Amino acid sequence: MTAPGIIRAPAGPEFQRLFTEVRSSWFRLETLQRYDARYEREDFAAFLRGDPITTMPGPWQAMIREHVDAGRNLARLHVIEEPLTDYIRYELAAYRLNSEAGEDIRLLPVPRGEWPEELPRHDYWLFDDQRLWLMDYDQAGAFVETRLVDDPIAIEQHRRWRDIALASSIRLSDYHPVPEPA
Repeated sequence: MTAPGIIRAPAGPEFQRLFTEVRSSWFRLETLQRYDARYEREDFAAFLRGDPITTMPGPWQAMIREHVDAGRNLARLHVIEEPLTDYIRYELAAYRLNSEAGEDIRLLPVPRGEWPEELPRHDYWLFDDQRLWLMDYDQAGAFVETRLVDDPIAIEQHRRWRDIALASSIRLSDYHPVPEPA
């Protein structure tokens, strides 16, 4: 049995409920340069072979549209190291569907091996500026669990990190990758 405030199934109903209960906003900070999500493995392998990725919106994009149409603010920011990993190149292509659905996708590019001093090196979701869920991954980037944090000081710190990250970021549409070294 999972402890209250911990979710271990990223595709399960508890996790999905986090997104359907949004009243005003969500913010996602992504920090890994590679995630290992089962549902992406086939698409990622196809991308590496040079095949086009899925271009049809699905249920996730329909949910984004519903939130945006209701006036909710949805933002995601990924700190990306340059030169880009293969996974980040794939993710940038895949982000397009979410962006077209209305999610504000932002990037904060940094040279590989460097990190913005004022930002954490962990992923999190902040819902409605109140509900903070820290995301835990293993060394390979596979999801382990997400944990609800109800400490007001931690929530305020994550709001500050969000604001700093957003102020330093660029929109996905404005990003032009640094060319790979020859």
